[in-house]
Amino acid sequence: MELLAKKIEKDGQVVTTQNLQLHTAWVIEEALKLIDESSLYKVSKISGFEKSKIRDLIFFSAYFHDMGKATKEFQSTIRNGTKSFHSLYSASVLESITNFEFIEWEGDKEKYINLLLIVALTHHTLLPYGVRDVEFNFLDEAEVFFYGYKKSYEKYMKKNCNYEFKFEIFDDIGFELGNIDTELEAIKENGKLRILYAYVSGILNLADWLSSARFSGTTTPITFQTQPSKEEFMKHLSFDTLREFQEKLSTDSKSVLVEIPTGEGKTEGSLLWAINNLYNKHSKVIYTLPTQTTSNKLYERVQSFFDKEECGLIHSSAKIYLEKKYEEEKGLVDDVFKSDFLLSKSFNKPVTVSTIDSLLKYFINIGRFNIATKNFLNSVVIIDEVHAYDLKLMGFLKRFFELCDEMDVRVCLMSASIPNKIKELLGVENYPIITQKKLFKKKANEILKQDGFLDDDLDFVVSQFKANKNVLIIRNTVKNATQTNKKLQDLGVVQENIILYHSTFKKRDRTQKEDLIFKKLKADKPFILVATQIVEVSLDIDFDVMFTDNAPIDSLIQRFGRVNRKKSIENKGKIYIYQVKNILPYRDTILDLTFETIEDGYFELGEYVKWLNIVYDKLFESDITVNNEITRLFEEGYNKYDETLKKLDGIKKSADNYDLRDIEQSKNDYLLYDDFMNEDIEPKDYYEYTIALPYYLEKKNLHHLPSEVEERLFYKVLKLDYSFEEGIKLDDLKTSKGFDFY
Repeated sequence: MELLAKKIEKDGQVVTTQNLQLHTAWVIEEALKLIDESSLYKVSKISGFEKSKIRDLIFFSAYFHDMGKATKEFQSTIRNGTKSFHSLYSASVLESITNFEFIEWEGDKEKYINLLLIVALTHHTLLPYGVRDVEFNFLDEAEVFFYGYKKSYEKYMKKNCNYEFKFEIFDDIGFELGNIDTELEAIKENGKLRILYAYVSGILNLADWLSSARFSGTTTPITFQTQPSKEEFMKHLSFDTLREFQEKLSTDSKSVLVEIPTGEGKTEGSLLWAINNLYNKHSKVIYTLPTQTTSNKLYERVQSFFDKEECGLIHSSAKIYLEKKYEEEKGLVDDVFKSDFLLSKSFNKPVTVSTIDSLLKYFINIGRFNIATKNFLNSVVIIDEVHAYDLKLMGFLKRFFELCDEMDVRVCLMSASIPNKIKELLGVENYPIITQKKLFKKKANEILKQDGFLDDDLDFVVSQFKANKNVLIIRNTVKNATQTNKKLQDLGVVQENIILYHSTFKKRDRTQKEDLIFKKLKADKPFILVATQIVEVSLDIDFDVMFTDNAPIDSLIQRFGRVNRKKSIENKGKIYIYQVKNILPYRDTILDLTFETIEDGYFELGEYVKWLNIVYDKLFESDITVNNEITRLFEEGYNKYDETLKKLDGIKKSADNYDLRDIEQSKNDYLLYDDFMNEDIEPKDYYEYTIALPYYLEKKNLHHLPSEVEERLFYKVLKLDYSFEEGIKLDDLKTSKGFDFY
């Protein structure tokens, strides 16, 4: 075939066509390598299509998807950049191939779907809506390429090709697009077809990427080099003998709920569970956490258990974090990094650490993220700190767990403290529970409830610091934390012995503060950390004594875990809990129930779990208003998945923010005016200087820029006073509402 390096004369110009044959061959090779028997069996079982038929659909999708590049219009695109739609041109040929059609009758109404055409038409993810009456002319070589399908099939599939296709061009494909909406609607409404479509198109899209990476020499591993084993994993542990619950996890082959106290080895246990549930070296491990900080830390940890190249990280600012790490090692962010990150962000890495939001974002938009869906089908999923999510997100998680069950995607849920009532809401109350009662027999801290407010007891706080103890203070709002910081200095504690840590610091400063906290914890000299609830799940810290505002019982239990983390009898910690005026973000009822239920004393960790269930039992039973609000939020999250699919055709572009959380203060990332004006800060580094702040601050603090600058600048600029020690200075903050961060 001459198409390999064909030159075409047109309008006195010579245009070199894309190396279609070689590219197609590579896409086929990569696509077939991406098929593993376990996933293929699963998709066949769900969709009702024979495995051999699915293999053939994948092969012909790979073979024909780029035929439209063998047109004069696409050659014009190469030559002078004119717009063309090669996926449309490919689809015009596939209209007559009906071997992969799906027909379903609802009464006297027929639902018809040509899967081969749909996959080829949408292989660049977004359907070119609005394109009608397009004109295109295939090159003479296109027909020669078309009829090469038999020879190629026999070469790669290693069997005779019994398919008989004709090269017939449907030249009214622009009009036919009006019917494509109907076919996509049918895919959306039919869960079986949706999985088949996502699986096949995911493989095609990924194979297309991998083929391009081969051309550019930037290939990256997307499968385990060898399937991990328990024995190999244990070589990387800092201990030789597994705990009872870790041993159970290492042999369990079902979805499970792990209930183990903080700091007892849940991470290692869950990874042993994941390894035991991997089908083969093509399988994926997805490990999710509540925050970017915890995700970054775990990403660093998993690289000590698995090959570094096999580990990926996904969250909204992962690229910035990974770029800096790459620059530190390689000195320059090059094409290899860009290719690796492009593949990594769709869960292609064998082990991916992700925030829960990123996992659900990719999961909900089937069609736009078919590669992620294909990988999800072949994954085991670990959801850590499941108790940390609000009711709306938990509602969505319930729907997620139901779909995991339908697709045989196994899930490991982990929590030190999840109420029985929440288990029932999530629908996981019948999951096998992996626990170890002996670990809940340990004691860590003495609990002391206080009748007054923390602000009135700061002299006692200072006395504990002067007694050579590391002191943790947790306030429920940034405003109160900032005021406490100032009052401590007024009482004679010098600034260098206090660290203030909350949400209104620049991202780069939060990282520096975290490093400073860990450095001080390792030093002999005592210090005071004044923080908000941001430390509940984001930092692995250990203090001698804690002074905290009252909070919901599950939040308090998380805070307890930041004192005497090793549960040392000799170094018993003390926790002082103070009354609060009922303020956001916590609702009145649960605060009152928590304070009533908690007792003074030195208790086993298991007692905390009893308190937890007492509070939630009373909360659900005694307050109709609260109960109705719980039901409303939970159902809103639960219905989000199906409601979103109704709005999308499984392919249309939509926003990445699906409003999955019940957050009172919606926040945006902002750049401060002083940083924007600082010529030493390059635009590529702006992200690390941003702060997440409530968007209503724009009303009186937004600095308006020239329109041409605003169009190029990704962030809005606020004029606010700021310091590394304090963060946003609240005293003179201009806002139109009662202002209090949390």
